[in-house]
Amino acid sequence: MNLWQEFKTFIPIIKMAEEKYLILNLRKLLVRKQNWRRSESAIFILKKLLKRHLKTNKVKISTALNNLIWKRGIKRPITKIKVKAVKEGEEYKVDVAS
Repeated sequence: MNLWQEFKTFIPIIKMAEEKYLILNLRKLLVRKQNWRRSESAIFILKKLLKRHLKTNKVKISTALNNLIWKRGIKRPITKIKVKAVKEGEEYKVDVAS
C-alpha cells in the first residue's frame, strides 16, 4: 500500500446535506379554486408540486413557510414562492429561501 492509499483511509467521510432551491408559481392552479379556500388549497398544491419535483413522497413544510402562505389571509395567498428543500434521510424539509 502506498502512502496516498494509507492517507485516504484516515480521511473522514462527511456527507453534505442535499439542498435544492425551487421557485414555484401557484397562480395558475389557485385561480381555479374557490375564493374562500385558496390558502388551504395552496398548501396542498405546494406539497403536490414538491413531491413531483423532488421525486419523493415524504415532504415536510416548515411553520415559517406555512405562515408566509397564510399571512395575507385565506382568500389571498402568496402565488410565487422561492423555497429551499434540504434532504434529511429519506424526507425533504422545505423552508423559505432567504
